[in-house]
Amino acid sequence: MQHDAKRPTRWWYWWPFLLGPCAMAACYLTFPADYTREAFKPTFEVVALALASTAVGLGIVRLAWQRTEYHLLILLLAASILLREIHWDWTTKFVYIAVAVLAAWGWFWRKRVDRFLNPNPSVRCWLIATAFTYVLSQAIARRAFRDILPEEELYYGDTEELVENLAHAMLIVCIVAGSWKRTAFGRPT
Repeated sequence: MQHDAKRPTRWWYWWPFLLGPCAMAACYLTFPADYTREAFKPTFEVVALALASTAVGLGIVRLAWQRTEYHLLILLLAASILLREIHWDWTTKFVYIAVAVLAAWGWFWRKRVDRFLNPNPSVRCWLIATAFTYVLSQAIARRAFRDILPEEELYYGDTEELVENLAHAMLIVCIVAGSWKRTAFGRPT
């Protein structure tokens, strides 16, 4: 099989899409009866910093080892998310701009990025599922489920933080998953 040939994506590769909705369900099924709004938020914020920092650290290692455009983009994404988790005033809107710029850059570099993703179809699935989970966390934060879920006003803060932390963990999977064969910006060495 040619290096650039796209491997077929099997249906079972897509199970990571279930993680975000399952995390939402876990909040509703496991939070105690005496739960108070945002009771776990301080803990989730610390976990978010740890996960985002881990993603950046692993992204640096992976980029240094493999030097692919995919790993450069994913490291920059992890760094943008870490800046957002630090909660400086300017990082609130910065992460949206950074993600948009990185998405455009990824689209422009898609053939180069595909040099890593095509032979690693499960990584592509994890990447798309991670993006879905981040979008889900932002939908929860913006109260998109207000008229759908019972007692949403009580649970939405911690649910959003939990789903966002899950997306951070999924980003780590996107960084470490796939072949570790050394390359020089998409070219085998």
